[in-house]
Formats: sequence, structure tokens, C-alpha cells
Amino acid sequence: MDENRLNERIRSAYSHAAPDRLDEILAACESKKGTVINMNEKRKNRFIPIAIAAALALALVGGIIGYSFGSGRGSDVPGAAVTPGAQLAGSVVTLDVNPSIELDVDADDTVTAVRALNEDARIVIGTMDFAGSSLEVTVNALIGSMLTNGYLGELRNSILVSVSGGDSARAAALQQSVSGMIEAALGTGGVSGAVISQTLTSDAAVTDLAASYNITEGKAALIQKLVAADPTLTVESLVSLSVNDIALIASSRGLSDGSVTQTGTASSGAYIGADAALSAALSHAGLTEADLSARKIEFDSEDGRMVYEIDLYTASGEYEYDIDASTGAVVKFEREIYPSTAVTPNTPAGGNYIGEAAAKSAALSHAGVADAVWTKAQFDRDDGRYVYELEFVADSTEFDYKIDALSGEVVESSRETFYGGPTSGQTGGSPIGEAAAKSAALSHAGVSESDVSRIRVEFDYDDGFALYEVEFRVGRVEYEYEIDAYSGSILKAERDAD
Repeated sequence: MDENRLNERIRSAYSHAAPDRLDEILAACESKKGTVINMNEKRKNRFIPIAIAAALALALVGGIIGYSFGSGRGSDVPGAAVTPGAQLAGSVVTLDVNPSIELDVDADDTVTAVRALNEDARIVIGTMDFAGSSLEVTVNALIGSMLTNGYLGELRNSILVSVSGGDSARAAALQQSVSGMIEAALGTGGVSGAVISQTLTSDAAVTDLAASYNITEGKAALIQKLVAADPTLTVESLVSLSVNDIALIASSRGLSDGSVTQTGTASSGAYIGADAALSAALSHAGLTEADLSARKIEFDSEDGRMVYEIDLYTASGEYEYDIDASTGAVVKFEREIYPSTAVTPNTPAGGNYIGEAAAKSAALSHAGVADAVWTKAQFDRDDGRYVYELEFVADSTEFDYKIDALSGEVVESSRETFYGGPTSGQTGGSPIGEAAAKSAALSHAGVSESDVSRIRVEFDYDDGFALYEVEFRVGRVEYEYEIDAYSGSILKAERDAD
């Protein structure tokens, strides 16, 4: 390789990290041509030692082939293909942060191919050559680039290592070896990392899960294990999260699996902290810590964003909160007041029930809402207490209330905010209301309300899309409709004859 090509390769690789010191690096390189730089040497700059030293080493020894973008097995990138002539190695090491990168490694710990499994991975790899390089050099370079490009750092410090292929002893050795390399690389970069590692075996369910959600088999296997350990978690709630966020959820719930090893602690530095989340919940509930008989705080996700799930217990009731982990906003709230036999007579005592209008007013006042679209208003009896069951929608939030029919006291309340809003992909304004939704369905079916029985209208959200579900029967035929809550258009229409 001539000097111009060498300098150009170094310039290209270096451009991903710290271009302001390029001349210094090139000058240092002049005296080191033909040698391999010691990857374990520590420098004062926290990002330069790993990414740049590795890039220089790869350039000086003259890597033969560039990385391949995508693999055809679990690749997230449309149109990605393996470099022609690349052969699969005996072992495959996958690094998930996000980014997700796959390495083929031979029996001598030499990297034979590197695949970027998503767009972030392509940014990390950049123009660096890896084929024919040692596993240690490759891992150091990739971790350095993740640090430099902001995918790893003090706020998000977790990485998942998954090893497959080869015999079990070889896989276990690689798992331990790569984990050690990453810990050392992160330490050199000034970051206290959390390395989660596992050995993968052939599993059709994991393969199908990875393909269904366009994630790596390593991430799919980890998610499968966590869902098995805690049935309140779902695959859908975890797939879009980073490895760091998944690790935070697992740690907060005390979840573990004997086949998964973790060193270090996942960083929660990007979030407000459990104490601040608790304070937000107590403030909203009008409580103090002295009022609590018990509490529970865990990480969870709601519609793809991290929340603190908080359960509060007092002598008079239970409170459940989802608090946005980044902002401290109340995402979801439910309250249940324990029944008191002293205030739950079966009939009015010395007066009449307060009436639906007064119950609605009490609910709106408690919710802090001036105007709402009502989706349910029903007089009922709950645990010996007569109540008004109310549901309404305001400001992208759905509210459920039970109001004591005699006193107007709030017996139970909950709210759920839909991020992206009910107008996401819709026309906006105010929902058309139950009557209009019912009219649209009946008109489409070509029947009048007097022709139908068992009619039911319910407001609902489907992935942030607001709609009315309308069901009714005409003779032996059952009709089901979904009506756009804002435009009144028919989204779905089905009929089924008994």
C-alpha cells in the first residue's frame, strides 16, 4: 500500500472520531509503519485510544476486505447482502446495543466477516476494514466507535453479547472472552459498562420471534427469557427498547436467568430517578410518604417509552401510576378506594341520588377537565354502593370514573394518555360522539335503530387511533363496525349470520 492510500485510509477511519488531531496521528504513524499498535495502551483522551488505535492497526496491517452490510439472516436492512465469497465461520458473535453487529470468528479468533444488521451499525463500522483482523482488535474498534458516536456512554452503558455456533465449550469461552474485551474497552473509554452475555442454541421459536420483529436472535432470546420470568411483560413492550432499557426493567424487577450472565449495572442516568417519580405520583394523588402503608416502584414501558410503574397503598385505597421516566409526567393513573359499609347504603338516606349531571360534574372537576366527550354514563351498584360509572375522553386521554351516587365522592378513577394522540393520522377536532357513530353504522348496514337489538357503542383506541366500536343484531345476523372517531368514516364492517 503506498503512502497516499495509507493516509487516505487513516483519514477516512479517523473522521468518525476526532478529526481535530488528524495531523498528530499521521505524524505518529510515520514512525510506526509496519508495526501493530498495542491495543491495551491507555491515553488521556477517553474516546481516541480505542477507535483510532484500532483503525490505525487495521490500516497498517492492510485489512483485505471491508465489512458486509447485512447477512440475509436477521438483517434489519432492506437490500443488504453478504460480501461475495464471504464464508460463515464456526462461531458467530452478535453485539446488540442498538446498533446490532454480527461477527464471524474462526477457531483462531480471527474475524472473517462483519455484518451491520441495521443503519446504526453501519454508522459504527464506517469505513474500517476487519476481515483478517483479530477479534480483540475488532471488538476494541467497534466499542470505540460506539463511544465516539454516542451509542454507548455514561447515560446508556449496556451491551448484549450473544454467541452461537461451534461446540458449547467454544461458545462459552468466546462469551467470556468477548465480555472481558468489552469491559476493558469501556473502562479505557472512561465508562463503567454493563455487559450482558449469553450462548445461543438452535431454537425455532427464537428464530421466528426475531424474524417477526426484525431484531437479532440474541435480543429475541433475551426478551423471551424475561417474558417467561415475568408474565406481566410482553414481547411487544420490549422489542423497540434498547438493551440498556431492557436491562433496567429486568434489574428493577429482580429478573434473572441462569443462562444469562451480567457484569456491571445498567445506567439509569438518562431518567429522572425513582425518588423523583415517586414524588410526582404522591403530588398528583395528594399524598405524602407518611400516608403510605406500602409502595412498589419498577421500570416498565408504555407505548415504546420508559416509565416508572408505581403502586401506592394506603389505609383507604390503592393507587397505580405510570410516570414518564424522562419528564416525570403522569402517563396513566388508577385509584381504588376501599368500600366503607358506613357510607354504602342500598337506598338513599334522607335524600335522592345526585343525578347523572352532578356525577359528571364531579368527575370533570376531579380530572381537571372543562370539556369532554362522554363515552359512557351508567347508574350501577358496585360492592354494595350505588355509583355512576362514567367514561369520557379529553386531550388525548381516556378517563374512567365511579362516582358515589349519594355523596358525589370519587370512588374510583383512572386515566390513560395515548402518546401520538387520538388524532394521529386522523383529521383532528372533537370526536363525533356515540350517537353519530351509531348512526353511521346503521346507515351503512341499511337498517334503522328500531330494527336492531343488543346495540352497543364503545369508544376505544387502537395503537393511538381513536375509533368507536359499534355492535348490534338484526334477527339472526350480527354486525360489527369500527368508525373513525373524528371523521365518522367506516374503518371496518363485518356481518355474521348464526
